[in-house]
Amino acid sequence: MLTRARAVVLAVAGLSLAACGTVHPGSAAVVDGTTISMKSLDETAQAYCVLSLNAAQQQGGAPAAISNTDLRRQAVVGLVSSVVAEDLAKKEDLQVRPSAWKVGSTVRAQLAKAFPKGDVDQIAKALEDDQKVSVIAIALAAKRTGQAPTQANQQQLLQIGRDEITKAFASEDVKFAPRFGLSPSGKVRADTGSISVAPVDLEATPAEELPDTQRCA
Repeated sequence: MLTRARAVVLAVAGLSLAACGTVHPGSAAVVDGTTISMKSLDETAQAYCVLSLNAAQQQGGAPAAISNTDLRRQAVVGLVSSVVAEDLAKKEDLQVRPSAWKVGSTVRAQLAKAFPKGDVDQIAKALEDDQKVSVIAIALAAKRTGQAPTQANQQQLLQIGRDEITKAFASEDVKFAPRFGLSPSGKVRADTGSISVAPVDLEATPAEELPDTQRCA
């Protein structure tokens, strides 16, 4: 029979183990102990919104409303990918330099002109994170395949490298906040955090009909 003191010790230990690797309130995700805050996610999602609407306009049509849920999922996966990619670059000793993805003053000026109402710092950071993942993905794939990057094979290497980064989510102990309904690999498993909910709702309200609080606008 367990003594009362022993039972308390085991109970505390159990709580500690249960807490390990979980995503604490206010966190969007955790990557190998590194927390990605909801604030960072909100800022990135807003930048994604601005860039997505601009891309739709550039394609010649009226920008369609984008679901905030989808946008925030993309943003949190993007932030996690950036952290994982940087970790892999260090572990694999990849010869990549931050200058390869940094947004310079000229581009910042162009962003300010293109998005007069947008937060240039947020938009630049989102672009830098995405470019960082791409640069590291290509370098990683080049090392794994033994192929030197060229204009002809760049897209192929990019896809190989991005797949490798996503696979590394497991070894990096990635965990997303349940609210996003994402698996540890970043795949959508439900419209809510419950894995019992079907991942696709064919009767869901179209994004353009969602209230302003639920869509990118």
